[in-house]
Amino acid sequence: METALFVAVSCLLLHLGDQSTIPSYIRVCKRYDPKLNDCIINSIETLRPYLLKGIPELEVPSIEPLTLPEVLVAQGAGIKAVGKNININGPGSFVIKKLNVDLANYQVDISVDLPYLTFNGEYEVSGRLLVLPLKGKGPVRANATDCKGDVVLYAQLVKKADGEHLRFTDIDMKITIGGYHVRLDNLFNGDKFLGEATNAALNENPKELIAYLKPVVEKTVKNIIQKIANKITQHFTLEELLPKN
Repeated sequence: METALFVAVSCLLLHLGDQSTIPSYIRVCKRYDPKLNDCIINSIETLRPYLLKGIPELEVPSIEPLTLPEVLVAQGAGIKAVGKNININGPGSFVIKKLNVDLANYQVDISVDLPYLTFNGEYEVSGRLLVLPLKGKGPVRANATDCKGDVVLYAQLVKKADGEHLRFTDIDMKITIGGYHVRLDNLFNGDKFLGEATNAALNENPKELIAYLKPVVEKTVKNIIQKIANKITQHFTLEELLPKN
């Protein structure tokens, strides 16, 4: 889910720009356009092919696949689970359901849908999840369906030598996942019976597992979005991001 939200936030910031600074492949949306929100959504659709490949000059990675070097999936309450070199396919099918920019309060509301995501990488887990003992290290394959994210980003102005910059200071977020399937190989040092039984149990109780992991997932996603958003805004002043004319 962090993938979809990262894409939406990145697109939003990249499309509110001044033509003298922002690359030509980014459609400019003006600050006082009465249809600003629609302009931004249309601009994102124009940029979609570039997002699939990545935009190195703006520090925007490819979203097909999107690679996460390390993700802390869960920690505390007797368990630690880490994913490494996770490749995520499916972010390119993101759908923006709602986008609203509140210029007076420097607030952004975004709602995003992702129909289907697949994850491939490595995992390491030790501890107990719900009532399941888990211990292993090896390949992980997973998918998630009908993902939705509702996000509110809050920003403030920061004065720098070249002018005023936007800095995102807080994020409110709600994530929902319709369904999932996960496969952890090499559980319990490759014990086939325990591994198969544990994988079956992980997939038999999706609501309980999602509810258990949701606070950790939301915290992780918030940190990722805030870091990336501020990385982008540091390149441009407020006037460049939101030109008046």
